[in-house]
Amino acid sequence: MPHSEPLVAAADIVRGARFLFVLTGSGVSAESGVPTFRGAGGYWRDRSVMELATPEAFAADPRLVWDWYLERRRTVGACEPNAAHRALAAWSRLRGGALVTQNVDGLHERAGHQGVIRFHGSLWRNRCGRCGTERVVADLDYPELPRSPCCGAPERPGVVWFGEAIPETARAAADAALARADAMLVIGTSGVVHPAAGFTAAARARGARVIDVNPEATGIDADLPLRLPACTAVPAILGGD
Repeated sequence: MPHSEPLVAAADIVRGARFLFVLTGSGVSAESGVPTFRGAGGYWRDRSVMELATPEAFAADPRLVWDWYLERRRTVGACEPNAAHRALAAWSRLRGGALVTQNVDGLHERAGHQGVIRFHGSLWRNRCGRCGTERVVADLDYPELPRSPCCGAPERPGVVWFGEAIPETARAAADAALARADAMLVIGTSGVVHPAAGFTAAARARGARVIDVNPEATGIDADLPLRLPACTAVPAILGGD
């Protein structure tokens, strides 16, 4: 069976780890049908999504930005967690470790994963533009732009936009987990978006073994690169369907 030997080697690394640090990116959710918004498909209404996901874009046209995020909610809401999400959720209930995700879609949580460290926030949260208070939402349409129940100020999507800092609580939790890790499993990320891209180098500097799961070549310096889809590799490594 092709790829069986590297998968067995990866499973041995994970099984022997005292604390596994998992980092996921858009590639794992792409296998559920979630658009990555990069490359040729990175446009919406003739606007680059890289331009829409900024504080400046929201200040200039909050309706346009909200319409895009509401469409993203509708798209993501129609997707289901895949075998990789489910295998990670099952692993989290049995073994010690932490999962940091760059994804905002909530599919890890829908698969039953507890304690996900959301590095870039959540598509399913609104944030008060005045005090920063967040609330969980399931809204798919806003005839009127939303205002926060806490003080009536306009709300924005509860995600980290380009040019914004990672929330301190998420960064601190990720750093604490990385300090404990003796193995790292990177799934579906190119390894170029900082600061998360620095995790692999930091892990290797501490002597942790790094496994990189991605069907395409990445910039990640891994001990074991697996050029396989997440739905193939992750259940084989962790166990699951």
